[in-house]
Amino acid sequence: MYLIEYAPGVAAPPHHHPAAGVGYVVSGSFESAFEGGETSEVREGQSFRDLPNVPHVMFKNTSATKPLKFVISYVVRKGAPVLVVP
Repeated sequence: MYLIEYAPGVAAPPHHHPAAGVGYVVSGSFESAFEGGETSEVREGQSFRDLPNVPHVMFKNTSATKPLKFVISYVVRKGAPVLVVP
């Protein structure tokens, strides 16, 4: 389980997750899109999931002034990555 914080306006590079993830937004909000899917916005108090082995083409903090904080859990073998940036 990870507690992750993104500064205002920060975006992740394109990546994928080798395992499914389940998360919860503690504060802030983000926009996210997986390859072939629609963009969604997830806000404080909402849960979300990361798809396994599908390119995560967009993930960004939607606020230019507030940090984003979320927790997420992945089940992987010890030492295996939870995020792969090509």
